[in-house]
Amino acid sequence: MRLFPATIAFLGLTTLAWATTTSDLPAPPELAQASKYQTNEEVVTLNASPAEAWAFWRQNNITDFLEPTDRIPAIADIVVLEGTWGEPGSIRRVDFADGGSALERVLTSDEDEFTYQIWNIETSAGRFIDHIYGEFRVRPSDNGTDIVWRYNVKPAVFFARPSIRSFLREDFRPFMEGGMEAMAALFETRTQDQ
Repeated sequence: MRLFPATIAFLGLTTLAWATTTSDLPAPPELAQASKYQTNEEVVTLNASPAEAWAFWRQNNITDFLEPTDRIPAIADIVVLEGTWGEPGSIRRVDFADGGSALERVLTSDEDEFTYQIWNIETSAGRFIDHIYGEFRVRPSDNGTDIVWRYNVKPAVFFARPSIRSFLREDFRPFMEGGMEAMAALFETRTQDQ
C-alpha cells in the first residue's frame, strides 16, 4: 500500500521537473534590425571610473530598484531555468504579481556591456510585443561614468507601434528612470559612507 503513494509522489515530481526544462520553453524570436524597434534610453552618471561603475552595476541587480506602477506589475519571483544568470545563454523566468510572466536570456556579458532579450511576455501590456532587446552599457563622461539602459521593443504587429511608443514614453520611461535613479542614489550613499 505504501508503494502507491510513493509512486504518485515520484511521478508528480518527475512531471514538475520535466515541465520546467528549457526544451519546453518557446524559442526566442530572432533579433530584428534597429529600425524595427521602439526605443527608450535612460542614463545615470556615477562619480567613478568605468570599472568601478560596472562592478557596482553587476553587484546590484536593477530589478531590486524597480517600483511597480498601475501599468507595470511588481516582480513576484525570478526563477533561473538554464545556466548561471548573467552568463551568455542563461535563461530565467520573471513572474509578476499580477500572474503574468516573461522569459529572459542573456545575449552578451562583457566588461562594459550587458545585453539581453525578453520574450513570451504574458501581461496585458505584452500582448502586442514580439520581444524586447535590452542593453546596459558604461561609457566615460565628463563627470565620471554613464550607465546607459536602452530598452528596445519590437511590436508583434506594425499597427501597435504608436501604442508601444506611447507606453514607452508615458509608462516605461518613468519606471526606468526611477530604477536608475535609485541605483545611483545607493552608489552615492555607499561612497559617502566610505
